[in-house]
Amino acid sequence: MSTTAMVTLFISIFSLTISGIVAFITYRYNTVEIRNNARLEHNKLLLEIDRMYIDDPDLWSIYDNHPISKHIERTPLKKGKREAFIYYYLNFFDIIYDFYHKQIYKNKNDRNDWDSWDSYIRHFFQGCTMAREMFKDSSEWYDKDFAKYILKIIREIEWKDYDRFVEDKDEV
Repeated sequence: MSTTAMVTLFISIFSLTISGIVAFITYRYNTVEIRNNARLEHNKLLLEIDRMYIDDPDLWSIYDNHPISKHIERTPLKKGKREAFIYYYLNFFDIIYDFYHKQIYKNKNDRNDWDSWDSYIRHFFQGCTMAREMFKDSSEWYDKDFAKYILKIIREIEWKDYDRFVEDKDEV
């Protein structure tokens, strides 16, 4: 092999190595950037929900045990507003679920983030009978995996409620 051929081969291998390193760094940067952007967007949506609560405190009435729910007007307009707000939550949860289950391969931080979102979602459905009923009526509008996940949560909540009811009844 001539010296020129060896130099050409060396330059080619060196270029391939540099290209591979750059591709890896770019891939790594993009995955970090995608995660950071998604977290930022998720937090913006959550802050938007907080802003809605501030703008209209009556929205707290979606929760079964919130003090406002006992003093809210029961007009069709108020009911429609509560339903729209719950659909906002449902669509928000759909976005979160999609990101953590279909958009990325979860690393340790992602699993921790998802665990927090899962707890938040469960807390929401635990305290909001109206959301449980609305989701059961509209589950076919959502991605099948997401619908299965939410329906499982609803079943767990309702079974716990049923078990508490039976225990209370047995004590009487």
